[in-house]
Amino acid sequence: MTNHTLRITAENQPTVMEKLLQVTRYRGFIVTGMTMFPESDSSLLTIELSVQSDNSIEHLQYQLNKLIDITAIKLDSDAASLCRT
Repeated sequence: MTNHTLRITAENQPTVMEKLLQVTRYRGFIVTGMTMFPESDSSLLTIELSVQSDNSIEHLQYQLNKLIDITAIKLDSDAASLCRT
């Protein structure tokens, strides 16, 4: 299995984490670590999500970008050490 870390910027909405984790699970990825913190203006969240799967990470990125509350997704190899498992 391959490990990936995504750095996600999302609207600070009550259901954003639930939607993000649901799509991740539906696409066959296992969450191995996650860190979430609000931006300085509190309207946005920065989420660092470490996942593991044999599936294409590009497909997961594409599906997550469809979520209305997600504003940006970046595949970030340097963030792997920031996520707490």
